[in-house]
Amino acid sequence: MKRLHPCLALLLSATALCGLIACQTTKQSPIDDLSTQEGLQRADVKGVDAVYRRPGANLTPYNKLLVRPVYVEFSKNWKPEQNSELYRMNEPDREKIRQELAQLFAEVMVKELQTEGGYQLVTEPAADVLEVRPAIVNLYITAPDVSMQTAGRVRTFTADSGEMTLIAELRDSVTGTLLARAFDRREDNGMMWQWTNSVTNSADARRIITSWADTLRNALDAARGKQT
Repeated sequence: MKRLHPCLALLLSATALCGLIACQTTKQSPIDDLSTQEGLQRADVKGVDAVYRRPGANLTPYNKLLVRPVYVEFSKNWKPEQNSELYRMNEPDREKIRQELAQLFAEVMVKELQTEGGYQLVTEPAADVLEVRPAIVNLYITAPDVSMQTAGRVRTFTADSGEMTLIAELRDSVTGTLLARAFDRREDNGMMWQWTNSVTNSADARRIITSWADTLRNALDAARGKQT
């Protein structure tokens, strides 16, 4: 598994120590202290738990995006093998989920930012390239798909797929200057019981990731005076 950028690793540790329920109820987030220390100021962005921006930072010069591969980390409380006799989750299974979620994240970024948004995704830094460093942390899957592990046909019904949190940084791809940082926790709030499997879990994850991509696209559009 690829290593996490040191700055995001620190934020991940802060997320684990903070306690997500407390953070949500007090409107605080694990990125508050570090972002303030680095000179960022909090900004209100609709639909996102916490966003910090560098004063005077301007996204207008950037018309291309370098989206780094997303780092994926499970919640420390996610132990499906202890919660149900149906699940026999081992490290290869976990790594498969990480890889599939990372692939889904990349696919959604291409679709929403490049195909739909018109922003070219590149692989090398340049003066007009904005670097995006994403991490999905506290990933908790209510009912992972175990159909391939069981001899009989097993169906698990749940009212939600789980939750995950995005921590993302926007940086100048050449200088590495931190321009903005975001923290957003999303929970699937399904109101109806459904058969939970890899298809439904992926669909819920895609919906959440699409929302994050749209938020980034809207910010870039707004910097150019485009209608969002």
